[in-house]
Amino acid sequence: MSVNPTNAKQNLYQLIKQVNEDDTSIEITAGKSDVGAVLVSKREWDAIQETLYLHNAGVLERIKRFETEETEDLSDE
Repeated sequence: MSVNPTNAKQNLYQLIKQVNEDDTSIEITAGKSDVGAVLVSKREWDAIQETLYLHNAGVLERIKRFETEETEDLSDE
């Protein structure tokens, strides 16, 4: 779903309620496709931040490598 800034301003409370209840995002567009913002729930934002942190810290790669090594060990038995 996308809305323009005027609509977003007029319906901000309802949009916040919607992204939290429907677990969705709402794009706020300002005419050009590359200008705008995205409204997401706090829960979704926290999940995005955690994923970015884990990715940037290399944790996800280490987990994938560990899972691969564990699978290889099981196939050797």
